[in-house]
Amino acid sequence: MNDPSPTFHPSAEATVRAVTAEFPGTPFLALGQTALWDEPTKAALRRALDAFAPEARLIAAVHDTDYFAKLPGHPAAATGNKYALVGHDDARTRGLWSAAGEMSRLFGSEDVPTRALLEQKGGVSLHKALDSALDSDALFSELTAAWGWTGIIHTETGRLTVREVPLHDILPALLEQVDWATQGSVECIEGGNAREAAQSVGAKIRGWISAFARMHGTATLSDLYCDLLPRFYELLLGSPPSNLSASTTTRLLRFNRETAPLPRFAFLDLFLNPFTRRAAIDAYNLGVAGSDAYTLDRFGTGALPFDLVVPGKGRGTLCILGDGTVLIETAPQTITLCDQGCNLSSVEQLANLVERELGPEVVLVGKAVTLLPMLAAEFAFVFHEGASGYTDRTHRMLAYLREKGVVLPALRPILRIRHHTWDTLSDSPSCSEDAPVGSAVLRLPEFLCQAFGRETISTDEFAACWQHAVTQEENRLKEVAALRSPRDLLSYLARVEEKKEWAAKTRQYEAARLRLLGVWDRAQALQGRIYTLYDQVRRLRTEATTLEQRKGDDFRAHIQPLREQVQTMLADGGSDAALVLAQRIASLQIERTARFDPEIAALRSQVRYALATVRELKSIRLGMERSSEAITARSTMRQIESEVEVARARLVRNALQTIQGLPHTAYRPSAWWFPLVDPSGAWFRRLTETAEFYLEPLGGER
Repeated sequence: MNDPSPTFHPSAEATVRAVTAEFPGTPFLALGQTALWDEPTKAALRRALDAFAPEARLIAAVHDTDYFAKLPGHPAAATGNKYALVGHDDARTRGLWSAAGEMSRLFGSEDVPTRALLEQKGGVSLHKALDSALDSDALFSELTAAWGWTGIIHTETGRLTVREVPLHDILPALLEQVDWATQGSVECIEGGNAREAAQSVGAKIRGWISAFARMHGTATLSDLYCDLLPRFYELLLGSPPSNLSASTTTRLLRFNRETAPLPRFAFLDLFLNPFTRRAAIDAYNLGVAGSDAYTLDRFGTGALPFDLVVPGKGRGTLCILGDGTVLIETAPQTITLCDQGCNLSSVEQLANLVERELGPEVVLVGKAVTLLPMLAAEFAFVFHEGASGYTDRTHRMLAYLREKGVVLPALRPILRIRHHTWDTLSDSPSCSEDAPVGSAVLRLPEFLCQAFGRETISTDEFAACWQHAVTQEENRLKEVAALRSPRDLLSYLARVEEKKEWAAKTRQYEAARLRLLGVWDRAQALQGRIYTLYDQVRRLRTEATTLEQRKGDDFRAHIQPLREQVQTMLADGGSDAALVLAQRIASLQIERTARFDPEIAALRSQVRYALATVRELKSIRLGMERSSEAITARSTMRQIESEVEVARARLVRNALQTIQGLPHTAYRPSAWWFPLVDPSGAWFRRLTETAEFYLEPLGGER
C-alpha cells in the first residue's frame, strides 16, 4: 500500500524542484536494458515526484536497439537451442556482455574475480592452484565466476537487436533464468512463512511472463519488458503508478520527416553541418579514446557516431564520404542512400533521404557517448549511482565542443539516485547476533558466510554490519596476500577455517617435509663428498699441468739447444760429432721421461679415479632423490601445496565478491528483491526515504 505521508532525504525535493523549475514539462527518462534488474527500483523517483512534482512524467524505457549478446565458441552454441543461459567468469565467458538478458539472485552481481585480481590482490598462484586439479578448466571457471549472476546469449549465426528477439524463441531460457534467480534467492530466506511469501514473488514474475507470452504470440523481448516495467513499479509502490509510461529506444528514436524536428535529434545536426562536423568528430574521438568503444576511423571512411536500425536489414553506421555519398555500413551489405554529390548538411535532409529510401520506421541511435546528449536535449535521464559507464567520456566530448565554441542544444542534467540498500534492510539495525522477535533471518551464500562469519544472520545485523564486513574482507586480502610459504598458509587456514582437515594436512605436510629433508641431508652429504672430489680433481689437474710445464721448460733448456747443435753440425759436414750428440740427446730424453712421466701419469690416474667416484656418488644421490620415499614426500607436499593454494584462491574470491558485490548491489539493487525479502513493502519504503538525489550536469555545464 502507498504510504500516506512518505518522507524523503532533503536532496530529493531540492533536486526534483531544480529540474522542474529550470526545465518545466521535461519528462524524466529511466532508460535501461532489462526490466529484471535495477530499472524498476527507480520507482523511488516516482514516489518522490508524486510528492514534489506530481504532474511530472516518468518514462521507463527499454534500450532495445543494441545487439543482443553473443559469445562465439561457447559450448552452449552446440546445444541446438537458440538462446542459452550462461554465467560469467574469466575463462570461457570472459568477453560476455549480456545487459538485455541478465538477472541476479539476492546478493548476486556481475563482479568477476578475475585472474589478475586473484593474483594481484590476494597473492594467489593460480599455476600452483590448478596444478593438481582433475579438471583445471572447471576449477578456474569456479574460482573466477561472478556469484549469483547469469546472462542469456543468442547462439545462432547472425546478430539481432533486442527489438528483433522473438519472445517465443527466448522464452525457455528466460523462464529458466527467472526460476534460477528467484528460487536461488528464496534459499536465502529463513523461516517457512517468509520463504513461502518469497516463493510467491518468483511465481508472480514467472506468471507475468508466461501470461504475456501466451497472449502475444508475435511479441518481442522488448515488448515483454515494456509490459513488466509498470508491473514492477506497482509491486514496489503498492498501487498503479501515476504519470508513468513504458517505451523503447525504437519508439523514442524513430527517425523520419515527422520526428526529425524533435530536440532529441538536434545533437545529430552538429555532425551533419559542414561548419561543425570536424569539431564534432574530433570531440567524439577524444571522448572514446582509451575506452573499449571504437574511434570513428574503425567504422570506415566517413563514419559518423550514429547507427541506423533498418527493419529487416539490421543496424549499421551512418557514413558520409568526401564526395557526398551517404551510406549505411551494415553487415554484410552496404546500403547506399545517396550517390556522390548529395551534399547532405542537415537533419531534415537526412530524414527526407532516409524515409524516401527506407521508409518511416527506421531508428537513428547514437553510438556510445552520443546517445546521452541526444536524449538529454528533451529528457532528464535518471541513473542510479555507478550506472552508465560512458558518462565521464560524454562529459569530455561535450566539454571539448564547448571549448571549440560549438553551440550545443540545451541539455538536461542527469538525475542520479544514491541508494542505501543494505543499510535500509532493517528499521532497527543492530550488530547483536541475537535477532529480535519478528526480525527476518537470511541464509547467506558462501562468500557472505566468510564475510560475516556465520551461515545465517538477521536483517537487523546485516544492515548494521555489512560495511564492517566489507572492511574485514579488505583486511583479509592484505593478510592472505602476505602469506608467502605453504606452511604459513596452512597455519592460517587451520586458524581461520577451524577445520580439523587443515591440522591433519599440516601434520602430513610436515612429515613429508621432514622425510624429504632427511633425503636431502643424505644427498647433501654425498654432494659434499662430490664437491671435495671436484676440489681434488682441480688440484690434481693443476699439479699435472705444472709438471707438464716443468717438463716442457726442461726440454727447452736441455734438449732444444742440443738439437740445434746437431742441425748445425750436419750442415757443416760433421756427421760423427752429430751422431755422438744425438746419442746424448736420447740419453737425456730417457732420463727426462723417467723423471717426469710417472708422476704425471699418477696424477692423471688419480683424476680419472676421482671423476669415476663422482659419477658413482651422483648416481647414488640421484637414486636417493628419485627414491619412492622422496617421490612420495614430494607428491604429498605438492598435492597439499596445491590444495592450500586453492583454499587461498577461494578465500580471495569470496573476499573480492564481498568487496565488489555488496557496494555495487547497494547502489543498484534488483527491484524484485524488495518484495521477495519483505512483502510488507517496508524495506522499499525505507529505501525511498533515505535515497539521495543529485544532479550531474552534462559536459561540465553549470
